[in-house]
Amino acid sequence: MLLQAVLENIAETFHEPSGILRFPYLDPGGVYSNNLWDWDSLWTLKALIGIAEKIGEPKLKEKVLTHGTGAIKNFFDHQAEDGSLSILLTETDADPFACRQSNRNNMAKPVFGQFCNLLSQNSKQLPEANSWISALEKYYRCSDRRYRHEDTGLYCWATDIAIGVDDDPATWGRPPFSSANIFLNCFMYADLQAAANFAESSEYPGMAKKWRNKSTKLADSIQKFCWDNRDGIFYSVDVQCRQNVCEHRLFGKLNINATPFWKVLPLKVMTWSCFLPIWCGIATDSQAKLMVNQHLTNEKRFWSEWGIRSLSADEKMYSPSQARGNPSNWLGPVWIIANYLIWEGIRQYGYDGYATQISEKIQNLLIADYRKNKLLHENYNPETGEGISGQGFWNWNVLAYIME
Repeated sequence: MLLQAVLENIAETFHEPSGILRFPYLDPGGVYSNNLWDWDSLWTLKALIGIAEKIGEPKLKEKVLTHGTGAIKNFFDHQAEDGSLSILLTETDADPFACRQSNRNNMAKPVFGQFCNLLSQNSKQLPEANSWISALEKYYRCSDRRYRHEDTGLYCWATDIAIGVDDDPATWGRPPFSSANIFLNCFMYADLQAAANFAESSEYPGMAKKWRNKSTKLADSIQKFCWDNRDGIFYSVDVQCRQNVCEHRLFGKLNINATPFWKVLPLKVMTWSCFLPIWCGIATDSQAKLMVNQHLTNEKRFWSEWGIRSLSADEKMYSPSQARGNPSNWLGPVWIIANYLIWEGIRQYGYDGYATQISEKIQNLLIADYRKNKLLHENYNPETGEGISGQGFWNWNVLAYIME
């Protein structure tokens, strides 16, 4: 039934060139129609490639690759001179979030190396490889200039606007450039690894080596600063630890002998993003075991009847039933992309049984929604299975079909 629903509705995700978008592209559907989003389009591309291969439809796969290639060409078509890329493109606006206008704003999430590598793996040839390598290098240099924290090597969000996991308490409502979010850093690591693979397949060994070395250093930083041995989980961290010397009228300089030798403070909020080191392969076997057994499969935290919660149920901020658009609610609702990435990650560490259970939960969730409403939602209540918001959302939801 799920496959039938997908095939009947995925036409909504294909868009032909229009306005400033000179190439065909993929969009989420529903309230996000005619929008080209960064990480949304990557996961839609991966899902549709998987579906086309599973049902043996080469024409569908060809169409998917055409629109996937067009999506990244649209992004690179509007790349700024400094290398910045937009989070969102529309038919009339190449920079709705002012990503390219100021280095005080966030720019597109690190997904473009993964995008290029995925297309390279599924296409006979990519004549754009040379220009894409250049665009990636400009993007990574811009990321370093804007967001890399020198003392730790971690990347920080500039603001809490359009960070993907919109209201993650580890970033949302916090000071600018203070949050080295585990989501951002794991995605950057995965992207550099994918970019290195793409460079190797495109016969750019120098760039491949550079990006792989860069990713290795980032993995070391994530292990050093984000792993919490006491809690047995990776956290986002605050990078504002610094010596604050002040002049006192009687005692002279205060804090002169109190330099904080710790570089970060852990932001101890358990979100689904804390499991991303498993997805991208940074976690050790022993770390993965702790996270899976103590946290992921704990029904009082992430494990629900309808899938993995986006925020642990024992957090004070847990509020899964609230429907809102901006920021979208990640304070507990079940999101298909979160479940897919966790599913993909734990399989790599041998937790096939738990992965199967996640797959079954998500498939049951979406089938129930489609039977009742003839559509899918963007997120779901983990306690009831009811859709919360984003009616008509297909996008990465179709990843559910390849979760087998």
